[in-house]
Amino acid sequence: KIGLCLLKLAAGVSAAMLPVWLSDIRGALLALAAACLASLGGFHCKHLLVSLSWICASGLTFSVGFYAHTTRTVFNRQPTFNLKTYWSHVMVTRPLETLWRFATFPLRVVPDFHILGEVRTGTTSLAAHLRSLGCCGPFSPWIIPLASDKESFYFAGHYMGIVHPSAYRMCFPLKLTVWFRRKVLGQPCPVFDACASHLNTPWTASLLRCASPDAALIVQLRPPAEQHISWWKLEMGAHIWARSMGMSQAFLPDNYPPRSFREAQELSRSAQVEALYQEGELIGKKFLAARGPLSRVAEAWVPQRLLPFPGGQLAAFAHMGRYADNIRRFSDLFGLKRIVIIETVDLAVPGGVGLAVRRLAALVPGVGNLQGRADDKAAAAAVGGSGRQPQQLDRLNVAPVLPPELEPTPDEVREVRAYYRADNVRLFELLGRDLGWNDTSKTAEGR
Repeated sequence: KIGLCLLKLAAGVSAAMLPVWLSDIRGALLALAAACLASLGGFHCKHLLVSLSWICASGLTFSVGFYAHTTRTVFNRQPTFNLKTYWSHVMVTRPLETLWRFATFPLRVVPDFHILGEVRTGTTSLAAHLRSLGCCGPFSPWIIPLASDKESFYFAGHYMGIVHPSAYRMCFPLKLTVWFRRKVLGQPCPVFDACASHLNTPWTASLLRCASPDAALIVQLRPPAEQHISWWKLEMGAHIWARSMGMSQAFLPDNYPPRSFREAQELSRSAQVEALYQEGELIGKKFLAARGPLSRVAEAWVPQRLLPFPGGQLAAFAHMGRYADNIRRFSDLFGLKRIVIIETVDLAVPGGVGLAVRRLAALVPGVGNLQGRADDKAAAAAVGGSGRQPQQLDRLNVAPVLPPELEPTPDEVREVRAYYRADNVRLFELLGRDLGWNDTSKTAEGR
């Protein structure tokens, strides 16, 4: 009966959802159901049944653990163990592929470059452009269009809090795959991760330096007030999504989530959150100080209270806005010359993304080769036409519209702008140029 129900359910899904149903644990369960029906029909498939049973048991075991872990960390809630909520989670995750990748991580490559963030600065749009050129993005445990092949969430602790640098390879292609593409097909294959939360998580810089010491880094900048508003809207939308999945409203952090944009700012500046960030900073330092592989394994784990950001996503505003501190954490280990700084506003203008890619190409030549091929194709297509138009980046992952009572007020926005004036100056000094963020004549209030 269970097998028939699964097969009928799969038969009734839309064409768009069929690849999801046939992949990973869902496909394995359907195969097991079909094998059970075949066995009842007299076919001899004992070995297949045993194999599929082990595969499904492994996938479901990991899936339950992943559901409990991410409900506590990504959604900041107590797990609700009912079938509807759990199955909603199963439909957007890849438990079997995650296990396979952990089992084969020594056979995989490390990325050539990282888009570190900050969140809500256009990292999704830039990553999509790089993939369109031929760059290879990372594995994501989530079946979400804007996350797949874009961000690994590895050092954000989504994989049960495991953050060991060696296992980070699980997010990337097999060495054989990259070799075949580069040597046999003659195609450049730059590999990247665009996990936008890596810039802010205080343990990532030290661990990333161990994982891919020669990689180039991209940091995208947006005025803190604009970035904060966009992050607030995205997280409010995420809570609506969690409710639609039937998740519990019993939140783990005290007095969470903040009821207003102002409360979120105050929470992010609190002594409690600052202490959690300092605790997170020690994780990377302890890993570097550990001697011996076993000691490092013990240190390569982040407790749930710090994930994915210390204190919760809506407690991260103040540390997101202090760009100078976050960049310095990486520049101290990689060197400022290995970091490409891009302003969000520059990506929005025609031709801006091409300029950004060419700056990255100085550190990752393969990216330049791919962009050159794309430029040649565009030029050839424009022959005989009205002329070639400068390339413009598609705007993806736009923040949702919130109910009026949740929208930040003009006074709250002005307060945020004023709060970061000194932090902005430190950023300008680090970069050696003034980005104009403290110029009120460039804001709506100043005009």
